[in-house]
Amino acid sequence: MSKFLSITPQTTLTNLSQAVGRSNVDTFLNVNGLTRTHNIGEQFYNRQSEVINMDSIVPNQRKYTLLNSTTSDSDVFETTALLQQSGWRQLDMYGCLPNFLKVPDSISVPDSVDTLGNNVPIASNIYTEAMSQIKEKGEVSPSVFSKYSTIQNSGIISNSQVSGSSFQYFKLPWGDITLYSSLSGSSMDFPVYPETVSDSVKANYMTMPDLLYQYEPWQLYQSSGPRDNTYEFIFHRDMWTGDHRDGKANELIRFCEANCYPEFNGSMVNTSTVTLYVKGNALISGVLVDVHKTWDGPIGLDGWYLMCNLSLEIIEVSPTALNYNVVKNKPLIG
Repeated sequence: MSKFLSITPQTTLTNLSQAVGRSNVDTFLNVNGLTRTHNIGEQFYNRQSEVINMDSIVPNQRKYTLLNSTTSDSDVFETTALLQQSGWRQLDMYGCLPNFLKVPDSISVPDSVDTLGNNVPIASNIYTEAMSQIKEKGEVSPSVFSKYSTIQNSGIISNSQVSGSSFQYFKLPWGDITLYSSLSGSSMDFPVYPETVSDSVKANYMTMPDLLYQYEPWQLYQSSGPRDNTYEFIFHRDMWTGDHRDGKANELIRFCEANCYPEFNGSMVNTSTVTLYVKGNALISGVLVDVHKTWDGPIGLDGWYLMCNLSLEIIEVSPTALNYNVVKNKPLIG
């Protein structure tokens, strides 16, 4: 089954790993004749430029054989049939198409990844005409496909509308619930509202030493706070793009966990302050002290649980001084 993965000059090894899975990266590189390097997209396009500048010719019979191997996928068949000479050289030498890596047959990539391939066999009338032209002329006229063009790249599904998945019928609150990290200056959205919110403040008093003839001990005020909140999120790994293999749920979880750790810069230790926003309002700003996750079934295609219960505990570091009147006049969210 022919399938190809889109690659750009900016694609890094990390990007490729997130798209196909860390355990599959080496197989991808081997199949496409690439070596392991950080700037994998740059390596691919440098090699592609070398192929373009070559003057060798791929024989018509070889083109016929290469095209005939793509009949199980109309997208790939049409793209291959319309290749320029440099594209045929690249396919013949490395097994990949211009701007696309070949997906190994043993690997299944998420539907959310930008790929070429629709798993729809080529129509018999188009196949007959195209194969005849490639054998006789070494090229196929675009008019063969003009009546019925089959190319429909999968593309990345928009977060705002998960088209084609069961979640398109539900209103997911994208952009409503956001966690911001001061350490990275970045934020990530949650696909759900917190199931439960535990919001508490406290006052701290010290009991005066026992005094003679006092019925109750005297309470001496020490401090207030800090405010301590716990948020419980329950989400499904398919909620981002409709394919739980896209890695989006893991990105959110690791983003939360990372804020429990500092960033070391020589002798300096920089810690993060997070802010949880609800509908654009800052619910709490403070330090993230606990990230707890509980996994539940069913099991997904990648062998891991699909349901996650993610709990965050944030201790407030108030940006303003708090007193009786300030707290009394605070809004509901915040």
